[in-house]
Amino acid sequence: MSRAALIGLEIDEGVSIGFSDDGRWVVRARDNEFHLEEIDDCFRAWLLLERPFPEVKSALDRVAADAKVDTSFPFARLIGSALKAKSGQWTDRAMTWVPFLTLTEKESLRYLFIEARDSKWASQKSRQLARRYVNEIERE
Repeated sequence: MSRAALIGLEIDEGVSIGFSDDGRWVVRARDNEFHLEEIDDCFRAWLLLERPFPEVKSALDRVAADAKVDTSFPFARLIGSALKAKSGQWTDRAMTWVPFLTLTEKESLRYLFIEARDSKWASQKSRQLARRYVNEIERE
């Protein structure tokens, strides 16, 4: 196992986030690695959403620096994964992280914001935030 494979951020007992040997973000659980390439892959990292964004970003930036990898964590994919799940709990958590995204990252999630805005499963607060983000995207 390479040095990069040993570096990571523990998010639960036996579960960590780090880099694969080829420099891609992965979730490691037991002896398995799961790449975080697509929105649908990111459900394994939802536990990050339970922590404050600045704390998580700082920790993951250190993981990348320690691994000597210049790849930012896919925060937009993680947020998109939680929104796509149509879970009130995870949507509420994900919405608190959206302000930290760039406008381009928000635009990539536009269809998920529209879905949350128009849903019955999202909380009123999340629907209001989704409406705000859609309006912000459409103004640009």
